[in-house]
Amino acid sequence: MVNTERTKLMTKAEIFRVKEERKALKLNRFYRSDYISYEMIRSAICFIFGYALFVLMWVLYYAEPLMTTKQVGELVQMAIRTGVALLCLLACFLVAAYFVFRSKYRKARAKVKEYQTLLRQINHLYEQGTAKVWKGSEEYKE
Repeated sequence: MVNTERTKLMTKAEIFRVKEERKALKLNRFYRSDYISYEMIRSAICFIFGYALFVLMWVLYYAEPLMTTKQVGELVQMAIRTGVALLCLLACFLVAAYFVFRSKYRKARAKVKEYQTLLRQINHLYEQGTAKVWKGSEEYKE
């Protein structure tokens, strides 16, 4: 009976390890603040790159009308408004990213704790089996 229970637990643990190894177990190597900071920095860089790419495409599309109808002062004001818009959007994006990555970390930690509980149960069953083997060998000697 102990052997079948051990097999079930080991199968469950292996399925978890295979399915969640990339996500939960690798994420477990980080402290929560380190993980959230890393992901927020990465997200901010991607957001800024995407925003800059969007603005560049817009400027290239409207390059001729911008250069012929706008004065330098108006172009500077447009650039300042674009920068302020970037900062506001980035702040909103990072707040949302913080909550998303915090939630993701919590869920992964819960899964890892469940996995560790499975491993402890397996270890306990092995210790029980080993104790029975030792008892049996001591009785055999007598």
